[in-house]
Amino acid sequence: MPRPVRAVLCDLDDTLFDHAYATRCALAKLREIEPAFQAWSLDTFDERHRVVLDRLHALVLAGQRTVDTARVERFLTLLDQAGVTGGHDRADAAARFYRSTYLEDWRAVPGAVPMLDSLAAAGVPVIIVTNNGVAEQRLKLERVDLANRITALITSEEIGASKPERAIFDAALARAGVAAGDAVMFGDAWPTDIEGARRLGIRAVWLNRRNEMAAHPGVREFQSLEDTEAVVAALLGKP
Repeated sequence: MPRPVRAVLCDLDDTLFDHAYATRCALAKLREIEPAFQAWSLDTFDERHRVVLDRLHALVLAGQRTVDTARVERFLTLLDQAGVTGGHDRADAAARFYRSTYLEDWRAVPGAVPMLDSLAAAGVPVIIVTNNGVAEQRLKLERVDLANRITALITSEEIGASKPERAIFDAALARAGVAAGDAVMFGDAWPTDIEGARRLGIRAVWLNRRNEMAAHPGVREFQSLEDTEAVVAALLGKP
């Protein structure tokens, strides 16, 4: 029989905090004022933006870019893809507009609050494990009413290591006071959240919001958090 789950390690962005929603809202508003981006559908713009964001975010985590310079570079890259050359001023304006509108549409992933409340009622601590900066992630938790529903926040900035590296998971386990076999990792990113945890002997549950193909068929997965009872049961290791 598997050991009882004594702690849930949980990703933040697009697992509890709805980054995808806020991003899409901001891109839709940006597309209205920047003609270059109107050549693409919103779906295409969103997908192109996600690819560039993921690449540059990795450089931010590696200390090769600041958040602000990476944001400007992101939109400079997208403008270049849209056929605009030498658009540094437009990229800077787009970056500032995007950031301000992104902040307007922050929300929790639907179902996140009742899920966390159910875990609290079961007496299981939730440790956030996230590849981002401390200040940004704390602000997200506070703004969408999640801060008082989690036990601790572990960030890559604080630890100096990013998922799927062992050090950040070890820090989360230490904060929870449990061994790897007593925890479960819940997240939306297969390579960093799921594979990173499984390599260390941490059970994993996948929030597969994009309905992607699983790399391992034995991992339990959900497309949303809205069936709270089923999600919580999976996180607690119940059939």
